[in-house]
Amino acid sequence: MGVMYKSYKNLYKDSVSLMQISAALLNYEGVLNATVAMQTEANLQRAQASGLNLDLKESPNDLLIACELADDSNFDEIIAFVDDKLFAKVTTDNTKKSRHIGSIAQAKEELDDANLALISVAGRYAIAEALKALGQNLNVMIFSDNVSEDDELMLKQEAKKRDLLLMGPDCGTAIINGKPLAFANRVNLGSIGVIGASGTGTQEVTCAISNLGAGISQAIGTGGRDLHEKIGAITTLYAIDLLEQDEKTKTIVVISKPPAKSIAAKVIERLKQVKKDVVVHFVGNNDFYQENNIYFTRSLLETAKVACDLNQGRKISVQDKEQINVSTDRLLKAIYCGGTFCAEAQNLALKANLKIVSNVPIDNACKYDGNDHDMHAFFDMGDDEFTNGRPHPMIDPFERNAMIKKQMENEKTAVILFDVVLGYGASLNPIDDLVEIIKSNTRSDLNFVCNVCGTDLDIQNREDIINRLSQVNVKVATSNEQAVMTALSLL
Repeated sequence: MGVMYKSYKNLYKDSVSLMQISAALLNYEGVLNATVAMQTEANLQRAQASGLNLDLKESPNDLLIACELADDSNFDEIIAFVDDKLFAKVTTDNTKKSRHIGSIAQAKEELDDANLALISVAGRYAIAEALKALGQNLNVMIFSDNVSEDDELMLKQEAKKRDLLLMGPDCGTAIINGKPLAFANRVNLGSIGVIGASGTGTQEVTCAISNLGAGISQAIGTGGRDLHEKIGAITTLYAIDLLEQDEKTKTIVVISKPPAKSIAAKVIERLKQVKKDVVVHFVGNNDFYQENNIYFTRSLLETAKVACDLNQGRKISVQDKEQINVSTDRLLKAIYCGGTFCAEAQNLALKANLKIVSNVPIDNACKYDGNDHDMHAFFDMGDDEFTNGRPHPMIDPFERNAMIKKQMENEKTAVILFDVVLGYGASLNPIDDLVEIIKSNTRSDLNFVCNVCGTDLDIQNREDIINRLSQVNVKVATSNEQAVMTALSLL
């Protein structure tokens, strides 16, 4: 069947809600492929790349529904389904006066004590909206991606000038004053403050801290490029100032994917001035050591454990890391929703002397070129090449599941390693289809290993998810590090 579409003139919806509607539409009976997005040039290109061939011109103020159906006669039914979600009425207290809010200025007028704006619009609009929010004296979290590094620098310099916090762009996780924002988890409140240039890395550490019995005062996201040379850690340094002054925060944690060396040194020098215990994890660091008040850790899980020990006045307990050397023709396929998990897994695999490919390779890994049949492969399914025209796999795991199914068909695959990320923003049913795929496996020599990132407070029921995976013989780990080491041991 051909591709059917409808454009809604001058209708704007934020990217998170549109990704959720796209995810629901992809699960609708008879829908083979679909997207619900603003009709920007980038979104049209993504739709084209995903197989939705549309002869449409860019019209960025319009909202587009496009889908390929098993039966074209169902299109009116599909439109009605999407309309229900686009125009769903929110139940309000009839005793209160309500009105449509059409701008940040109006929102600030309505909520005079508001001090933070979360921006989730197409990247081309995020810059202007962030400037409007800063102009209203609001701290800002920018969930949007596709903002240039030059614009990021400009926005962060403007925020610094106004003595405001700017998290992002592409900031996926934060917990501010106990409120989870974007992709974040329900965690215990406490006195450990986290600064993260890493979304799923922040989730793993905050969840581990909560699961270990401690709690979070603040989790401040910075956006993944904050420790790049050009940006210069503007948000990280500002967040250090905030947590240093915060009486609720006794211990500070800083997490980042591999930073620029000069910027890392700048951050470390600032942290040495803090009169609090500090734990730092730069993904790829393989040595545990202490400098002044700073403890450098080797994994996300170790970061959480050391922070808890320091915070609760215990003697720090770290274990020697197991060294595995793998030499085999059997293949490991790691298929991640979380980019930081993928980076950490690559680092551990390289230490085990595996030659690996990845769509997001770290140093000494090779770039995935579309052919991984005879290679150990590490996929970040949340990267742009896999999310073109589709929701992030944490919202809808369809593409992640399809990749797992594909790798199951390779007779050389010995281990499939994956993550399941729980919390706000993530799918409410993250493993329903996956369990059925795993149950279809008929090979006795194929192993499945999983890290479930979440807490018992999350709405997806972590214990139930772990039990359901275990029932189909998935080896479930308590951390990404443990999951990777288990996978390596099975080769």
